[in-house]
Amino acid sequence: MQIAFAGTPHFGALVLGALLRSGHEVEAVLTQPDRPAGRGRRPSFSEVKELAVREGLRVEQPEQASSAETVALLRSLGVRALTIAAFGQILKKPLLGAIPCINVHASLLPKYRGAAPIERAIMDGEGMTGVSIMEVEPKVDTGPVYLQKAVVIGKEDDAGVLYQKLGRTGGEALADVLDAMEERHIEPEPQDDGAATYAEKISKEDMRIDWSEPAWKLACRVRALSPHIGAFTMARGHRIKIWKAHVAEGSGKPGQVIIKDERLLVACGTGTLELMELQAEGKRGMAAPEFLRGYKKLLGKRLGS
Repeated sequence: MQIAFAGTPHFGALVLGALLRSGHEVEAVLTQPDRPAGRGRRPSFSEVKELAVREGLRVEQPEQASSAETVALLRSLGVRALTIAAFGQILKKPLLGAIPCINVHASLLPKYRGAAPIERAIMDGEGMTGVSIMEVEPKVDTGPVYLQKAVVIGKEDDAGVLYQKLGRTGGEALADVLDAMEERHIEPEPQDDGAATYAEKISKEDMRIDWSEPAWKLACRVRALSPHIGAFTMARGHRIKIWKAHVAEGSGKPGQVIIKDERLLVACGTGTLELMELQAEGKRGMAAPEFLRGYKKLLGKRLGS
């Protein structure tokens, strides 16, 4: 089946890779314009663009993918559908009225509609999530669903691991839907709007550790924000990011620092969190024993201020 694909970050690249392996013909790839990145602020390719260029695919980077120019391009290429995964633009008319637009959403809709379904599912302590292959409508993530596939969230899975799982599964599910569309025997089912929940974009407050919360909940927050965002706490006015943590035995006043041998523990509202990997401002991430050798005094007796 002749299709176009729209995506930008790693999740999109995983889906595009699965499409390329599926045998469907990707006539063009849409991705966000190159953005300045790094200390030199040099233009940086998206991961989707890197893959597309490597595979010799046509790449387009429209500022407005819903423009009449983009619609004319897709029509000229003869594509039967625009497939989407983490593109980064809200699609509007005239594009939505011109060609079927099929999106890979990283949750079991109508649960976790919105910008951060992967992070929110881990943060909420979910044991299961999945992907939904859905028809795009003007209102975000409300369209009817063609196919869903469930994915287990492992107890140690962080967002990076879950992105990998869902990207691979999403690509395979999307290819299955395209196969069925070629056979003309698939119809999407409407969502139950009354059961919808929302996964809002991660804010600075979502990143901040509140030591009055239970240790299990804080462990979920750390996993949800690793390895791409980072949960943080304050120590004597300095921000410390926490990349890896586990629930441990013990108790104390919330935020109390407990050092046992080379283990770094912090008391929570309920239980204790062992910090396994940390990063001081302007420094690289370190395992707890190395961090304690260099920054033990920075921690003080209590975190969170």
